[in-house]
Amino acid sequence: MNQVVIVNWPLKIFMVILCLTISECFCAVQGQYGQIAGAWNISYEGGETEKLLTVSDQMQYVNITIFNVDLSAGTDFHFEVHVGDPKRALVERRIERADLQGTPASWQGEVSVQTRKFGFTNLYVTLHASDGVTVERSATDLTLTIARRERLDEKIFNYTASGLLLLMFLNLGGVLDLQRLKVIFLRPIAVTIGFCTSYILMPSLALALGYIFLPQLKELQLALFFTALSPSGGLANICAIFLKGNVNLSIATTTINSLMALAIFPLWILILTQTLFVNTELDVPFLDLAISATALVCAIALGMLLRLFLPKTTALIFRFLKPFCACLSLSLIGMTVGINAFAFKELTIWIFLAALFLPILGYSLSFGISKLLRCSATDALTISIETSVLNMTVPIMLLQHCFDEVRADMTLIVPITAALISLVMMIVIYAVRRVFGWNKNEDGVAFESKVELIDIETAKQSEASVAATTTQVEKFESYKEVF
Repeated sequence: MNQVVIVNWPLKIFMVILCLTISECFCAVQGQYGQIAGAWNISYEGGETEKLLTVSDQMQYVNITIFNVDLSAGTDFHFEVHVGDPKRALVERRIERADLQGTPASWQGEVSVQTRKFGFTNLYVTLHASDGVTVERSATDLTLTIARRERLDEKIFNYTASGLLLLMFLNLGGVLDLQRLKVIFLRPIAVTIGFCTSYILMPSLALALGYIFLPQLKELQLALFFTALSPSGGLANICAIFLKGNVNLSIATTTINSLMALAIFPLWILILTQTLFVNTELDVPFLDLAISATALVCAIALGMLLRLFLPKTTALIFRFLKPFCACLSLSLIGMTVGINAFAFKELTIWIFLAALFLPILGYSLSFGISKLLRCSATDALTISIETSVLNMTVPIMLLQHCFDEVRADMTLIVPITAALISLVMMIVIYAVRRVFGWNKNEDGVAFESKVELIDIETAKQSEASVAATTTQVEKFESYKEVF
């Protein structure tokens, strides 16, 4: 026992000395406020606490006033201006003791700021003693809000993307089969499952993943939630075509989910503002959602009318449906990513993991739920596609509506990353199904209109052959009468 005590004494003495040394060094570095030059203070922009700047190659300026400086101590010192995040802005300014004037002394001037990246940072002032060790920091900081410059191509993109999206739904409306839709709505089991997985399962997954991977970042959690809540859009319909899903069910689910968004979005936002986002003001852009849903329904309805009154147009659409819609979808994705390429600077491993697990879990769980509820393999595949293919346009619109410009720009990376990952997941599933020979139409009436067109062509050929046979028989009978 005595030996143990003897061995522990040197360790205890070392720990005491280490604690005293760290404490003394910390006090020396931080200094006691007011020890060097009295109770000096800072004023930014005439008393403002926030300054709006833009990302630019040109220098921008912040007005700073240092006042109530006590020069009676006789200690030499200087002030330095800093920013909290050098990746977003750079500041290099040093104010010497000789630059101060008056009693008590003060200094006023402009500090040049070189902005580098959009986002938020802070500007503050430190006081350095001549010993090079003692440092005092200003009691107040200035919040720098660095915004991107508004670009004309973003406005052009919004109108172009809307036009391409409507053109896609016009083509998809042309391949809908009314009889198949009637069966779907008379027995809406699959549509109901798709609605529940899209508006209950996916938002719940997003909240859980946000809590796990982004626990302290409320804005990013909300961006992930908006991404999961938004209707899938036309890309899911195109994926259903390539993966041999039930296209009629896919378009019907997309349309219903888009219309129901007007009621579901306010309900979910009311729940969130009463629970997780208590101090956050969230508004629903009813007008934008209503215009989008109405335009979608009108485009699909117009495509259906074209099929009824211009069947040759429908046959042409069938021939070029896959490549045409695929090109439109890739164009929309490419334009969205290109316009918002700046957002990838905000990508972190935690954002990537949250965006990765959202579509993967959504696809797996929705497929399993659909099979448990006795849906066919084709319908289960279609429901899982509708659930897991994520939309990037609607969440971007919601984020821009709920947040200021800078916060919205910082959260755009979430829907963009999640949507791209969901698209890559669909490509991988398609490749696996093709390699193993699984990419087959297992439901003979899932794309019934295509069968009908083939049957029409077959019927025409049969009628022509029958007419030719009848003509030959009539000629033969006439020859018999002659002889």
